[in-house]
Amino acid sequence: MRLIERLSAKTLLLGGVMIVTLSLFISSVQDPDFWWHLRIGRWMVDNGRLPSTDIFTFTVPTHVWTDHEYLTEILIWLVYSATGVVGISIAFGLLTWAGFWIIYRQVRRQPWVIVGVGLAIGAVAGSPIWGPRAQMITFTLSCLELYWLQGYISGRSRALNWVPLVMVLWANLHGGWVIGFVWLGVALVAELIGWAWDRGNPAHRAHVRFLAIITVFSVVAVAATPHGFSLYPYPFQTQGSVAQQKLIVEWFSPDFHEFYLRPFEVMIFLVIIGFTLRRPTLYEFLLTLVALGLALQSVRNVVLFVAVATPVMINSYSAYWKELSAARGWKLQLPPRRIFAVVTAIVLTVIALATALRITDSISPDRQQSLTATSYPVGAADWLASHPTVGTRMYNQYGWGGYLANRFYPDPNRRVFIFGEAALMGDPLLNQYQDVQTLRSDWKQVLDQYKVDYIVYNRGEALANVLTTQPEWTLAYEDSVAVIYVRK
Repeated sequence: MRLIERLSAKTLLLGGVMIVTLSLFISSVQDPDFWWHLRIGRWMVDNGRLPSTDIFTFTVPTHVWTDHEYLTEILIWLVYSATGVVGISIAFGLLTWAGFWIIYRQVRRQPWVIVGVGLAIGAVAGSPIWGPRAQMITFTLSCLELYWLQGYISGRSRALNWVPLVMVLWANLHGGWVIGFVWLGVALVAELIGWAWDRGNPAHRAHVRFLAIITVFSVVAVAATPHGFSLYPYPFQTQGSVAQQKLIVEWFSPDFHEFYLRPFEVMIFLVIIGFTLRRPTLYEFLLTLVALGLALQSVRNVVLFVAVATPVMINSYSAYWKELSAARGWKLQLPPRRIFAVVTAIVLTVIALATALRITDSISPDRQQSLTATSYPVGAADWLASHPTVGTRMYNQYGWGGYLANRFYPDPNRRVFIFGEAALMGDPLLNQYQDVQTLRSDWKQVLDQYKVDYIVYNRGEALANVLTTQPEWTLAYEDSVAVIYVRK
């Protein structure tokens, strides 16, 4: 009888949503930074230490490397060496799914239909960003912190005491740890305003004191990394880099003309409409406003908006539904329990099998190999490997730097011009790379300055096309993805 009770319409909807979302979260590796994360993780395991300076380029080998993702990179290499790319895809997919499970825990007391629909909307809205990438660590830990913050402010939980320990882990895993202080800061500001507005309420004063203490301990906790206090300025250097904001696509603002961003756009409107149906708390309003601002600044922050806005949206529509259904006397009529339990079991089994098949296909070695071959200069790298005497200094496309570094390190003649650790590269090199890529007036001087004698670049792009007209460069290799030009 207990099993029949559990196989309800609620189980069918929520179980179906949570199963299907796995197919969004578990996908093939497409992040170009994955390759250099993998290679530096291997380097650290082999050498038993962290890199102190850049090891992959010939352009900035003296730049100090504050590797804020060192622990993630070591784990990536260990998982990859044991299970391959498939294991990486599954591990990061389950990590992202854990974040959504935490979101569900935050809203589980709300009407289950709204919960299921809200979770589905959030999962689809974040689909441009999901995948095997280190940023999913910040997404999941944000979900955990937001869950604890909501529990504390509502008076249900004191789990927020654990935030400083989480910050220790966060700071050793990903540079997004600074976002943890954004969420704490929003809560602190909301409670300060509440205290100023209602002096007679002792709860706000107690909350301000407790949140301030947690914040101070968390600030200290961030120093518990091999980098110590030198880690503190790193996120602000990244945010303050004009070159990174202009060059790196994931730092661009969302372009709502792109179809894949339409679900995110729809979610924004749904959140706004929800606020008109139920007035949000000051904390919810400020939190959503800050998260939306971050997402509109950079498309990579869409997942942070999802982490914040999904429970807020669900709570808004749930409160309105409860009022409306109570006023109208609406009750949900369900089919007979035993029959519906059988139907639920069958449908969930079909959903699980279909999801498993889709995931298996999306992360299969053949599919990964095909994606890699169409996204990276695999053929060009094969040609370079078979012609070791050709070239000593490379100019490469930015997104290919990680793949080439992983493929050829430590070959001194195959060190890259640039790769995806933009903060390590520095704005001067990023600007020089951009000068060559966009064929500005000094593009030849930049190549001469660094004594570049071969170029690995996208076939059909402006730089590749112009090189065909330059007498000092000759086409040595070409396929559907890449070209290699060698200086005569």
